[in-house]
Amino acid sequence: MDIERLQRLNTCLFRIFLGVLVALGVLMGWYFYQGGWEQLQQSRFLARFLPSQVIRGPEIALIAGHKGFDSGAICDDGVMEALINEDITERVADILRKQGVSVEILNEYDPRLEGLKVQALVSIHADSCIDQSGFKVASAEQTIIPEQDALLVSCLTEAYSQHTGLKFRANAITPNMTQYHAFQRVSPMTPGAIIETGYLGGDRALLVEAPERAAEGIAAGILCFLDAQRNGSTSPTPQS
Repeated sequence: MDIERLQRLNTCLFRIFLGVLVALGVLMGWYFYQGGWEQLQQSRFLARFLPSQVIRGPEIALIAGHKGFDSGAICDDGVMEALINEDITERVADILRKQGVSVEILNEYDPRLEGLKVQALVSIHADSCIDQSGFKVASAEQTIIPEQDALLVSCLTEAYSQHTGLKFRANAITPNMTQYHAFQRVSPMTPGAIIETGYLGGDRALLVEAPERAAEGIAAGILCFLDAQRNGSTSPTPQS
């Protein structure tokens, strides 16, 4: 009698186990049908441990200002903007990749910009050799995703100011920034921003001697934006 009860109990437990498996299968199928696989693919946490062929992480594009086109500003002592931009850009990419972000570094007029759809595009430049100080961040003058663009600008502005100590010069933003060519070339659904990291004159100590601080500020701003997007927020998510 005890054996029969044990068999019935085992059969009941097995059916429950199968039912749970079926339910989990249905839930997982529904999750992936609703875009869960795409969300999983963009997990920064998983991307740190799994190969990019499995989990790619969120996708970001960085433009190293003037790269592949011209030198940008050149100071009297030979300091060249394009080289400063490229150095900072590569440092930003390195920081982001260690945080599970997939990063592409593009030239100024890179053909890959055409129709580019990523979670954010950030173009990195420095300002002229004059003896002034401060940084600028701007997004497209005309955009169909104003909230996302504004969020990216806000995150970059706050993070860059905190990491570098430079003042944000909103009144110095020019049409060359708000009408930046790359904004017109990428997908209209790609949030974009251009940052002038400081003046090669007044901010040389930062840009030439401590570019890692500039890179940390930009990377922190991008991570702030990605976290806010993931959380469905329209305000910056503070970075620790």
